[in-house]
Amino acid sequence: MRDVKKVDAKGRFFIPAKQKELLGEEVVVTNSLDVGYLCVYSKDYFDNKIMPQLSKLNTMDANARKIKRAIIGEACEVSVDSQGRIAVNSELWDRIGAKPGDEICVFNDAGKLDICTKSFYDSEDHDLSSIEGLETKYYVEGL
Repeated sequence: MRDVKKVDAKGRFFIPAKQKELLGEEVVVTNSLDVGYLCVYSKDYFDNKIMPQLSKLNTMDANARKIKRAIIGEACEVSVDSQGRIAVNSELWDRIGAKPGDEICVFNDAGKLDICTKSFYDSEDHDLSSIEGLETKYYVEGL
């Protein structure tokens, strides 16, 4: 499900209440592999799942190094405040074209959050018929 939030004047937004407990008090905000998106992970998940996966990438591969720099190098550890907000630095907001007052879409994706601007989301193609192998490779029972 998608939640629409607003970025406040200090670059903060409210984490959806259901996710606040799952993410904990310390989170990591970083670039996504998808253009136009940021990801928010619990610190534990980032340290114990994302970092080990990234460390397995071949450092002789220029694209692997670029991915590591984009994810690890831009990662920011952030505390969730008492009201359930996190502050994202302006460099990361700039990466997705968000500024104070903008609406953002927040998606829960198996314990992490994906974030994009609402205008970006609205401009994306959501027609699933163009995905090759949708019925077999990405089959989800009941859809």
